[in-house]
Formats: sequence, structure tokens, C-alpha cells
Amino acid sequence: IDFDKDKVRLKLWLPRLELSCHYSMEGRILMMPISGSGNSSGNYTNIDVTIAIQSQRIVKDGEIYLNVKDFYVDFNIGHASVRLENLFNGDKELGEAMNLFLNDNWKSVADEIKPILEDTIASIFKRFANKIFHKYPLNVLLPH
Repeated sequence: IDFDKDKVRLKLWLPRLELSCHYSMEGRILMMPISGSGNSSGNYTNIDVTIAIQSQRIVKDGEIYLNVKDFYVDFNIGHASVRLENLFNGDKELGEAMNLFLNDNWKSVADEIKPILEDTIASIFKRFANKIFHKYPLNVLLPH
């Protein structure tokens, strides 16, 4: 943390991350067509994450607040496995083949979608951080 320059840099290691969600997609992954909508689950292990935050101080009602200008996320996944239900309008054979393809090629798939995921995660966390930083002045968030 560099308070003089309002910068924060974090390094995290997540041994395991499990996600369950609803997905809806139509497009291509590794040049393979993919479409579907349904439940999804994923297991990810040994995730190295680097986060860099650049903020600025703003004055509001005579108090100093922080505003996140830039939020950068970079991550590398040690291993991933995913399961997408109801692919290709419920075609079980095609769906199983695609799930097998995704898991057999998880590293290439992760590399292809990584920039979009990093930008999306950064955008979500930037909005979340600013909701907190805009609500509470700096002297409340970081008392002396």
C-alpha cells in the first residue's frame, strides 16, 4: 500500500474456488460453436491473483473520500474443470462432447476467455469498492 500515491497492490493465492451459476451463451470457444442456457458449475484450484488499484482523493462536504480510477486484475489458474448443463438445446450427446472438450482443453479455454474475465471482474470490484469509498470518508475507513 502506497498511501502517498493512493495505490494498492495485492497478491492473493486461492487454493480452491467453486462456482455455481446460471449461464446463457451463444458463440465460439476455440473456434468450436457453443450455445446453451442452464446451470453451470466449476472447480478451480491454485489460483494466483494480482490486483492493482489506483485511486484519487476527492473532497465532498468538507471530507476526503477515495475514488477508484483504475482497478486491474490478473490471474492464473492451476487447474479448472467445468460443467455446463443444457448445451445445444438439451442435446445430451453434443452437450457431453462439449463438456469433455472444455475440460480436456481447459488451459486453452481459460487463456481465450481470460482477458474478458479479468476486465469483467475488475469492473465489478471497481464499482463495489467505489460504493464503499464514496459512502465513508477516508478517516472512517482508515482511522489514524
